[in-house]
Amino acid sequence: MARDTFVLNIDLESGGRSSAQISEYPDKCPTCHEGGQPKFVLAHSLGAAWDYDEVIEAIFKCPINKCKRYYIGYYYKPSRTGDIFFLKETLAPQFWKPIYFSDEIKNISSRFERIYNQAAIAENFGLDEIAGGGYRKSLEFLVKDYLIYLKLKTKTQIAELKLSKAVALINDNRIQVCAKRAAWLGNDEIHFNRVWENKDIQNLKELIKLSTNLMESDVIAKKYEKEMPEKKKN
Repeated sequence: MARDTFVLNIDLESGGRSSAQISEYPDKCPTCHEGGQPKFVLAHSLGAAWDYDEVIEAIFKCPINKCKRYYIGYYYKPSRTGDIFFLKETLAPQFWKPIYFSDEIKNISSRFERIYNQAAIAENFGLDEIAGGGYRKSLEFLVKDYLIYLKLKTKTQIAELKLSKAVALINDNRIQVCAKRAAWLGNDEIHFNRVWENKDIQNLKELIKLSTNLMESDVIAKKYEKEMPEKKKN
């Protein structure tokens, strides 16, 4: 056996078991990014461990008390004559729960929810430099589709407007206040210079949420106003 290598017991897809030499245990957890040798849990392979093109997936547990997360180490064999599988990369499982908006918001803007969720996924994966731009895009679709829903202008006219001009056309003061400030923070996420240094992406999300809540309330209120008109006095 080569020096400083480890032997893993492997569960095969066929139902059998085998073993293989690996070059090393991972030395850093991909979730908390702390060092330390992890605890080996189990390994899996689709074929025999001696296959040249086979990949071994090994599950490890982080040794750091504040983490203790499980992650996967991927091992491969670089040559047909070698016996050792080398660590290629480590990946932590990513969990994502979709964010759903009300039917009223979906009726206003069919693409808003999709764009917002893609931005949220980027944020969840730590892509903070692009997530804010995605939230800003979702806001623009929400605002412009809301104007189209209210029939304030044609779709062609609204499509040509800058976000700030579109927000200014909203005729509900509370919605306009929230959407305007969301637009300010959204612009900070896509421009070189940041204006609102004491605000971040969480504030942007909060303002977008307030905007959707107020739009939803407006739509529901208008619905009841239409369904239950005031009776004329005799």
